[in-house]
Amino acid sequence: MVSDLRIATRRSPLALAQAHRVANRLAEVHPGLSVELVEVSTAGDRDRVSAIAELTELGAFVRAVQDAVVEGRADLAVHSLKDLPVVGPEALNLAAVPERASPFDALVGLRLEDLARGALVGTGSPRRVNQLVALRPDLRTVELRGNVNTRLEKVASGEVDAAVLAEAGLERLGRENSIAQRLAVTEMVPAPGQGALAIEIRDGDDCAGVVAAIDDSSLRTLVTAERLLLAETGAGCRSALGALATWEEGLIRMDAFVSDHRGARRALVRGETPGAVVAEARKALEL
Repeated sequence: MVSDLRIATRRSPLALAQAHRVANRLAEVHPGLSVELVEVSTAGDRDRVSAIAELTELGAFVRAVQDAVVEGRADLAVHSLKDLPVVGPEALNLAAVPERASPFDALVGLRLEDLARGALVGTGSPRRVNQLVALRPDLRTVELRGNVNTRLEKVASGEVDAAVLAEAGLERLGRENSIAQRLAVTEMVPAPGQGALAIEIRDGDDCAGVVAAIDDSSLRTLVTAERLLLAETGAGCRSALGALATWEEGLIRMDAFVSDHRGARRALVRGETPGAVVAEARKALEL
């Protein structure tokens, strides 16, 4: 039985909060287990110029954390699942998806209906931009860099009138009081995997059984469907693709959104398996 574990994580407040959540979960199910955090500086944290969507698609926020595990400096890595590219290092496998907080996007600053005509909203995500301007074509958007607290400060200072952030991150940092409006799936379909945590380990590592104890198999099926749509369409974070899978009477329900050179399309489909529901989504979205 493994008696101690090292968790690789980014140094941002949100990443550390998520790593601590996983550490606490592991300690709860394995009394006596010693858990240590290994903080890693990633290319995405150091690059303050490139667009967030581009950095995320390239894995800039996860590669250095993954390398810490591959190289043996840590036993497992904790990520926000939405930041994890669908193709990663062959030496690693997705060992657990332990939890999902709210998958929805949220407006901080002002509610959509309270924003003045031509108001400036902070977000660099093509998925968010496309859906936001569909709701309010008069709004302007701008890339917003920095961690969650930095983005909230930019709203508070008036640099932008509002910003779109993941509700899960605000919840995990105890900043729920900053939320002006949760955007329902009918208003903004979230990114695949949004709100979920992911744990990667080395293939065949002894800690596999320890980590598997906190895996949520039901949740894993849902996020597998979301990420399968991402993988099969070849879409990345620079693409305007959204997918949210939920259980509905024993079937996987998927709300999906895409916007490309042919325009914006939405779909609501159902299927018995991730493969089946993704096939229906691709058909409905004409992908």
